Formats: sequence, C-alpha cells, structure tokens
Amino acid sequence: MKYPVIGLAPMDGITDAPFRYITDTFGKPDIIYTEFTSVKGLVLGKPAIQRMLLRHKTNTHTVAQFFGCEPEYFYQAAMVAMDKGFDGVDINMGCPDKSVFHRGAGAALILQPKLAKEIIQAVRRATKDGAEKFHIKKYIPVSVKTRTGYKAPQTKEWVSHLLEAEPDVICIHARTFAQKYSGLADWTQIGIAADLAKNTKTKIFGNGDIKSREQAMDRIKEYNLAGVLIGRGALGNPWIFKGVIPTTEERFMVLLEHCKKFTEFFPTADLSIMRKHLAWYVKDFPHAAEVRNELMQIKNIEDVKRILSTIVPSIV
Repeated sequence: MKYPVIGLAPMDGITDAPFRYITDTFGKPDIIYTEFTSVKGLVLGKPAIQRMLLRHKTNTHTVAQFFGCEPEYFYQAAMVAMDKGFDGVDINMGCPDKSVFHRGAGAALILQPKLAKEIIQAVRRATKDGAEKFHIKKYIPVSVKTRTGYKAPQTKEWVSHLLEAEPDVICIHARTFAQKYSGLADWTQIGIAADLAKNTKTKIFGNGDIKSREQAMDRIKEYNLAGVLIGRGALGNPWIFKGVIPTTEERFMVLLEHCKKFTEFFPTADLSIMRKHLAWYVKDFPHAAEVRNELMQIKNIEDVKRILSTIVPSIV
C-alpha cells in the first residue's frame, strides 16, 4: 500500500459488510475498516459478533477493528482476523460510548497506558504467530485508533506511551473522550502526534470533520500525515473518496444496490435496519425530506423501488 492514503474510518453499527462493499465499489478508498468488534464476543463464538467480520472479495486493504480490555482475547481475535484474510488489525482505544468506556475498553484505555501497551504487544505477537500458522507471506500491520485525551488534550503524553509499543499506525480522532462528537476537531493535536512520530517507524493518520477529498489532502500536507480516515463524511456518500458529486439518479442506483447487498449478506435480517442508510443518500434535490420520510416506513426492496421511482422513473 502506497502512502499517503485516504480511507474509510471504522464506525460502530455502520461500516458493516454491505456498507464496506458499497464504499469500496463506488468510492475506491485506499483502505477500509470494519465496524469495531468485541474481542471477547468473537472468541466466545457469539454469532452476531462473528457476522461483523463478514467481508467481500476485494484487493483494497481491509482492516479488522477490535475493542476490549483483555490482551489474551485480543491475541485470539487477531488470529481469527488473520485466518479470515484481513490485511491488518486495528485496536480501538477511542470509542466514547459510555457502555464501552465502563467496560474498560475504547477511550478508557487512555487512562490505562500500561494495559494499552500490553494489548498492542499481544496483537503484534498474534500477527507474527498467525503468519506462521496460516502461511501468510505479507506483513500484517497493527494499528491503533484513539483520541487526543480524556477530558482535555493530552496528546504528547498519550501518544508517547503508544509509540513505546511500536504500532505500525496510530490514527487520531481530533477530539477528546469528553467531547464525544461535539465541537470542532482540533487538528493541531494531530500535528503534535505527527511530530512525535517523526523519527519512528509509526505512521500517523488523522480523522475528524473531513468533508471532502480535497480537504483530506490539505490536512495530509499541512500536518505531514501518512493518511486521513473519513467517517461521517462518507455516510450515503461513497463518492467522497473520488472527489466527485453524483447525480440524483446515481445516488438512487447506489442506494438500491446497497439494499440488495444488505439482503445478500444478511438474508434473515429486517430491511428496516437499512433506514438510516437510506436517509443519508436522500438529499440535495426537491422534496428530499418527503422522500426520506417515506423511506423510513419501508419493509422490503419493492417499497424502496416504488418510492424512488416517483423521483427517477428509470430506477425500476
């Protein structure tokens, strides 16, 4: 993989297999991440957790992201990811969800730097052991996705701890745990991380409030980054990675394809789960709000076709 990269950030409940397929097919990002997956749930064999690691055939660098707080479970989960053919393993140390935090995972690890390093080391051991066990010749990078701090930015102290464990990549969302997704992303903190990593082998990615490919490239140049990950800017908008604006017809065609892929990956699931995704696609045309409201009532693909055809008859 050539650097710098612009990729799809992991998003809980969003970057599932059908979403990744659509983003990969129509956006062509350089790298894509799964939604975060519980290491404990995966190792214990919970079916709903295992489904999170479903994937499509692609040459795009695809990374499995995990969360938890027990190094031994991270080791085993990383082995599963390698067996499934993922191209990298990412450790979530930034999720601001309270339930995840209270379990000692996600952003809670910012308060546990010793444990955080032990987890990175466990995953690094797994990638080495997995390469031997599964006869994998390519290098499997280990990365961390985190935030700038707990209540206030503590980037210098926190990133310095992480660098001691020598992850291949550290991706920083430019907000603290306390901010959640409020306020503006402080990219100067990502610049601090890039300076700290300058004489190491660790690459720094930035994340937060990126609304276009052009903006991503500007951030890469301004802060001397190896990459930028786009999250919310890619919702209903895989084209952001190409830097193009789709027509309404193109949006609807991809929306429909997204529904079809959802039913292929999850044949027993209720299509109503897709409603939030449908709403993200439907914008920037007359009566978009009315169409969104109708799509919130859909039960099957035929409902979707019927509603979209009132705007673009050729959709059917």
